[in-house]
Amino acid sequence: MVRKRVMVTELDEGDIIIPDSNLYFLVRKSAVKTGKNSQRYMDLELFDGINQVNGKVWDINPETEAALQPGNVVKILTGKVTKYQTNTQVVITDAETVPPEKIDSECRGILPESVFSASELSERWENTCSKLKDDHKKVIENFENSGKVWELFTAIPAGRSMHHAYRRGLWEHSMNVAEMAFDIAAKYEKRYPVDVSLVVLASLIHDIGKVFEFQLNTATALVERYSDRGKLLGHIYMGATWVEKLLSTCCPDDSDLKVELLHIMLSHHGEYEFGSPKKPKTMEAIIVSMCDNLDANLDAVNIGFSGEMEGNWTKQIYMMQRAFYKREQGSDLNKDIND
Repeated sequence: MVRKRVMVTELDEGDIIIPDSNLYFLVRKSAVKTGKNSQRYMDLELFDGINQVNGKVWDINPETEAALQPGNVVKILTGKVTKYQTNTQVVITDAETVPPEKIDSECRGILPESVFSASELSERWENTCSKLKDDHKKVIENFENSGKVWELFTAIPAGRSMHHAYRRGLWEHSMNVAEMAFDIAAKYEKRYPVDVSLVVLASLIHDIGKVFEFQLNTATALVERYSDRGKLLGHIYMGATWVEKLLSTCCPDDSDLKVELLHIMLSHHGEYEFGSPKKPKTMEAIIVSMCDNLDANLDAVNIGFSGEMEGNWTKQIYMMQRAFYKREQGSDLNKDIND
């Protein structure tokens, strides 16, 4: 069982910090300053996922300075809790960075993240993959064994700010699309010539190019900006070319799968004005595109609901160029009408 980490509100003046204290922070700001005694020290803004606290390092060494850089998630190994002008302060003597792959297990909640844990998403992934045909399962198995690409796919956001912009957001979005698409395809397969397995396969990997599109913070796997090649080529093209290489390895003789799968990937944004190189021209492509759009739009509106509101209305949602109404318990839509 994972030990509960210590939060800012639980710190008391005089507390001595040791490795077993289970104290973790996201370093929001870090600056090296010079004191009145001409000695260098570090001034830090530390965040536990809910509250922030000031941090200080009075005796700087290269290892601690490297660990306490902005954007890093760190474990405080040694130090103490003090007060400065009634404010709590964490004085650090030693700290270490937490690798991205350990953040979920050691200090979940310290970064913006999916409401679904890695284990929950893994269970959903395995359940959905069990619905695939054997040749389609080969594609997924090769994807899962792709090393860094698979590691990033299961960790990074789906976007910088538009939708699912949090850790594991890309994995969550891909699962949402695949589950919706399966339900729709399964509903229609007896009446229309829909390949349910192809729909699910394409849904699971339609956004794989985002692994190459972003410039990531290597300490947290969060998006810092779009990479230069991401801006020049885009995730749709980069994802399709990566999958084409994957197919040449695991399904070299299945040319129909290659063409149909790549078409779905190249058309999943639906319209040219949304950056889609092709419009959907198969039933499978229509289903994937519409499910992708629905999931992205709903999450974008939900982000608007959690942001600054104008009464019951969000600010304009950039993706859809309009504001959205948030229903509240007991609200009366006729209250503004003059009788």
